[in-house]
Amino acid sequence: MLNTVSRVGVVGLGTIGAQELALWQRAGLQPIGYDISEARVRSLGGAANLTTRIQDLEPADALILCLPNLAPSGENSMAAFDHLVEAAQSLSPKDRLVVVASTVPIGFTRNLAARLGSHGRVVSHAPERFDPGRGTDLGEIPRVVGALSAEALDLTISLYAKAKVPTHQVEPVEVAEASKLLENSFRLVNISFINEFAELCRRLGIVAADVIDAAATKPFAFMAHQPGVGAGGTCIPTMPRYLLEAAKESGIEMPILQDAVSGNAQVVKRVAEHVRELLSASGIKRAKVLVVGATYKPNYPDARASAALAFARGLAAHHDVVVYDPIVDTTAFPEDLALVRELPRDRHFDAVVIAVKHKDTDVAALRQLSPILMDLVRGAVEATESISSRKR
Repeated sequence: MLNTVSRVGVVGLGTIGAQELALWQRAGLQPIGYDISEARVRSLGGAANLTTRIQDLEPADALILCLPNLAPSGENSMAAFDHLVEAAQSLSPKDRLVVVASTVPIGFTRNLAARLGSHGRVVSHAPERFDPGRGTDLGEIPRVVGALSAEALDLTISLYAKAKVPTHQVEPVEVAEASKLLENSFRLVNISFINEFAELCRRLGIVAADVIDAAATKPFAFMAHQPGVGAGGTCIPTMPRYLLEAAKESGIEMPILQDAVSGNAQVVKRVAEHVRELLSASGIKRAKVLVVGATYKPNYPDARASAALAFARGLAAHHDVVVYDPIVDTTAFPEDLALVRELPRDRHFDAVVIAVKHKDTDVAALRQLSPILMDLVRGAVEATESISSRKR
């Protein structure tokens, strides 16, 4: 029987895994970081005890699974867990706590434990809730914890207490799984709606942000959401699919959530069409457009599954597009798009579209670059001169 955890192994060193690794380093548990990618391990070279050999996890009393749940194509996939199940057989069958930190389908934790065999006796689920770019450390965010046994639940809560992470225990473990999917789905439904509302406001000639600020003065029953070019990234747009799959397997439909998923995918096209309409009204057939922001969210460099990039690429099929983003990681930036790191103050554009607004975005300077400024984050369109006067 496992009585306590003295050393942690973090399995998967992506965005969340790197945060978990840092959490347990601060807690003094001498974590071992494991990833199958040598490039990823090298990128974290400043940290000790990093490996691509699963056998190096042998000293760990607990394994925190921070594995990806998407395929490179963007489709939901648990293939990384399939690889782990096979690789784990090279570890000794001693009791270890296995904590599933990844977002997973309802019922997945229980199934994984069965597949792990002797390695799956003490298993829990504590889904991460990290929000990159917010400035909040992973350890500051309460963890919902569910488990397959009282032993696993107690060990998980005690483990996170060593890192001073607040926990909320639930049972059965499916409640923990469903809670994370609910959080993401709630966000997607609201983001999809506010983007629809912002499009209406733009076409009515009012600013969505002004309406939202007014509504937010109500001290109850309203939660402000900000518009944009759609929810991007590898979490909010994709994880709600697991709820839709669960609904289908249960013989019911979730039309509101389904519409939110579909609607979010259409926002990019609808906004691009509105931009084309504005340019067409000024008689411009092929315009010079500056798209501001390329990351999937503000103040964070990751451009994977970025809605802003999808928007820019859609515009580029009809116009000459330049993307301006001073912080984007170019690893995931498409080679067929022009990128500038500094504001092109010496250039003139037919339109400037703010898709993502980082904290240092200089809107006043952007206004000087074009007679048309579409601020998707405020849901506003500004024209400094009559569009009809610019027909050419």
